[in-house]
Amino acid sequence: MRFTTFHSDEWNLKTFHTIGYQKDSQTLQVCLHDGTSLELQEVTEQNLFEFILAPYKERYLQEQLLPNHKVNVVQKNP
Repeated sequence: MRFTTFHSDEWNLKTFHTIGYQKDSQTLQVCLHDGTSLELQEVTEQNLFEFILAPYKERYLQEQLLPNHKVNVVQKNP
């Protein structure tokens, strides 16, 4: 999985800072500030590019990705 980190201040991100994408499994991982990660299944490269280019990334995540993909929550290690 390849990861990209966004500068929270520049993008006005309140909930996440890093995303990772595994092309062969079409899995998007969103790393939240609290250490929890969301793993979204069946995310196409088109969805990924739209997410990366979206000026309001948190809104895109909430309105486009989360409602339309299976999501697994991975808790942070204690």
